[in-house]
Amino acid sequence: MNKDFSYYLSKFLSAYLIMERNMSNHTIRSYRKSFQIFIEYLVNIKGIKLKNITFKNISREIIIEFLNYLEYDKKNSIRTRNQRLACIKSFYQYCSIDEIENIDNIRKILSIKAKKEVKKVMTYLTEEELKIILDSIDKSTNKGRRNLVLLTLLYDTAARASEIINLKIENIHLDEKYIILTGKGNKQRIVSIMEQTKKLLINYIEKNQIENGYLFNINGKKMNERFLRDIVKVINPLNKQISPHTFRHTRAVHLLDKGVNIIYIKELLGHSSINTTTEYAKVIEKSKFEAIEKVNPKMADSLPDWNDDENLLNQLLNL
Repeated sequence: MNKDFSYYLSKFLSAYLIMERNMSNHTIRSYRKSFQIFIEYLVNIKGIKLKNITFKNISREIIIEFLNYLEYDKKNSIRTRNQRLACIKSFYQYCSIDEIENIDNIRKILSIKAKKEVKKVMTYLTEEELKIILDSIDKSTNKGRRNLVLLTLLYDTAARASEIINLKIENIHLDEKYIILTGKGNKQRIVSIMEQTKKLLINYIEKNQIENGYLFNINGKKMNERFLRDIVKVINPLNKQISPHTFRHTRAVHLLDKGVNIIYIKELLGHSSINTTTEYAKVIEKSKFEAIEKVNPKMADSLPDWNDDENLLNQLLNL
């Protein structure tokens, strides 16, 4: 690659995202992966030599072709397509400050729109379903007790999977009944826990003699998200597809249903915008409407035609 492109890309990935944006290691890995895939596409599919990858040689059309390649050839989801585009646009936005001579091409690339994504139906559990799952766990084994603590924490704190597996002993304050979660962009937030969750944590920590490091580990290594997803999948007794994120949705929906202020729920979930939290309120309203429909008496399939009653029609028209 020519120095201009490779130089900026190196600075973007190794310095800007870390020093200026303070992005998490997980996010930085996602950016690196996006550009690895993009460069492989340019070399292997478009036949562009590494040394010829420059700002001038990468047009708006090539990037759109790359996005279509991800979606139609690689069968990536719209969400993944949009994530790759966001990484590329973030890089070009970073370059736009210094790359004045290529500003027209950069602006054209920044004008690429994300593809509209069909929102998935939000999955959550009723209180009865949640109880069935927790009651199904074999609490007589170490794994069972660990799984109970995992799912209880996921629900009680409405944490993301990544936040739970990154939870360290030093972030757990049992006397004050709160934990410190590290979310997106390394942002930390304090989350209170219930008395029952506190008791489960005390028992789990004492039984496993965990003094420091990560709360959940496998053979001394931090549990990964795939392992957590597998745990949820294995202990699921319901005829319903769920994931660790389902417990986060469930907590938010239950709190809204109990009349908890949406601002508090926004803080609990670590949302940067209230609009994101409002999506949970829509779920509540929809479920309430469906419940009302079920108990309402069935109305007549057809209503009388007011045109058949000339006197009534004349009265209405003269109001």
